[in-house]
Amino acid sequence: MSQHISTITSKARVRASLIFKCFHSKDRSTLFKAFTTYVRPLLEYATPVWSPLTVTNITKIESVQRSFTKKLPGLRHLAYTKRLEVLGTESLELRRLRYDLIYVYKMLFGLVELNFDDFFVLNSYSSTRGHNYKLFLRHSRLNIRKHFFSERVVTVWNNLECNIIDFTSLRRFKLSLLSCNLSEYVHF
Repeated sequence: MSQHISTITSKARVRASLIFKCFHSKDRSTLFKAFTTYVRPLLEYATPVWSPLTVTNITKIESVQRSFTKKLPGLRHLAYTKRLEVLGTESLELRRLRYDLIYVYKMLFGLVELNFDDFFVLNSYSSTRGHNYKLFLRHSRLNIRKHFFSERVVTVWNNLECNIIDFTSLRRFKLSLLSCNLSEYVHF
């Protein structure tokens, strides 16, 4: 996926630079809305399929948002995490992880045209702590398989806090997922 990541990051960089050339406004919220409208979709389209596994590729994708936010007025001298905090957004890596979890939810409850059983197995133990939708983690002897969607998301899914996560609807799941601390699973 390195070639794919290189292609989308170069396209995203071109679009990000066009935002600064085409917009006369220097209002950072307007510029960042343009970034989220025109650039982020390139970086986030179909991420459950191609989500990067190496730190190099994760950094390459994150660098697009990092460099764009650094060019925004008044944010040049702030650290990346502080810039994200000021803009009220999160890292692209964290957003990809949330998209993965939302996609598992959609598969589990039949909201997409994929068979859940082809990807996951619900844990049959009823005495486990946490929520009732824990997934069985299959043994992977190959590294490539360990980073496949149905393997990489299981640990995070199983560790979702049952007192925070609401499985009653997709909307409630998304809202409750925002209050979960997923920072231990991401680099940025």
